[in-house]
Amino acid sequence: MKAFFYLLLLTNLLFLLVQWLYPYAQWAPDPKPLPAAERLRLLGEAASAVSGGADEPQPADPLADARSGGLCYTLGPFKEQTEAQEAARRLRDAGIEASLRPSKEQEYMGVMVYLGPHDSRQQARAVARELGEKGVRDYIIFSDPDKPNALSLGVFGLKKNAERRKAQLEKLGYQPKTELRYRQRTIYWLDYAQAEPPPLRDWIDRMKTERGLSRIRRQCAEAIPSAVD
Repeated sequence: MKAFFYLLLLTNLLFLLVQWLYPYAQWAPDPKPLPAAERLRLLGEAASAVSGGADEPQPADPLADARSGGLCYTLGPFKEQTEAQEAARRLRDAGIEASLRPSKEQEYMGVMVYLGPHDSRQQARAVARELGEKGVRDYIIFSDPDKPNALSLGVFGLKKNAERRKAQLEKLGYQPKTELRYRQRTIYWLDYAQAEPPPLRDWIDRMKTERGLSRIRRQCAEAIPSAVD
């Protein structure tokens, strides 16, 4: 029993001697510490770093929707059908198919000064002869549903000119009236679904300045804009 006790004591003394001569820190050196930035990096940031930004959205090409059919265009109005047909040919030569669409609109003509209505055309002619004797010889006899046998003394684009003619007739003893006049006409539009190449766009810009055309950009699903019917 004593021998076993002395053996255990000797073993502990040897272990303490080894620990003093060779500390544990020399056997297992400290692991290298991670940089502070690495320790604080979030998992979401790490995922972004792995992606490398390759999937980030790029700025949209303003013509991409047009090339894919998302955007449509309307060009006009053309006052003459031949002008619209020539523009359609230019678009077709550039590889763009366009459809020609007629539309009705009310065109402002001016302010009409007139006398009447009269009971008969003979009465209107008699008034016209009186005017001629007083130096007023420009007139037209016309009939509207509410103005039968009326006597037009001119249609004036400027209101001040119409007021001048009205004042002249009042001095001669008449009671003239005025009315805004319009006429219905057909205008033409071109509808197409592709953006124009630069040379053709330059031509359209010139037509916008010289002929008052408009180039309307819209979603193809939207209703086609038109003039007043």
